[in-house]
Amino acid sequence: MIIGILTTLMLIFGGNVFTFENVKDAAEEVIKDKHRARQVVSITKQADEELELFTENLEKLSKQFVEMNKGYNLTREGLDSFSLQTKGNRMRFLNKYVELRFQMKDLMTAEEWQAMQSGEKK
Repeated sequence: MIIGILTTLMLIFGGNVFTFENVKDAAEEVIKDKHRARQVVSITKQADEELELFTENLEKLSKQFVEMNKGYNLTREGLDSFSLQTKGNRMRFLNKYVELRFQMKDLMTAEEWQAMQSGEKK
């Protein structure tokens, strides 16, 4: 499931692998305005927290699914409801991640963004 989400994120953001971790590591070196650099790092921390919460939730839902699936009386409606719940959680996470990505992009110049993605230092 996590691999699927990461693959989806890579497809959304293009072939060049975008990660908040790459940005966090390079922000203070690439972005010369310290205030903007701190804001970008703060956004990467929010992304880390979102990912951690999503992962914890995913683990809980996986355990819940295993328990549900053990039951003889599990209905199609029960599985459909569970599926909708997990899809909703996944979409909320992806939407938040995309929102954070654009907040971060808005704080950077095109040159800073490119330098960060290519690993260059200014």
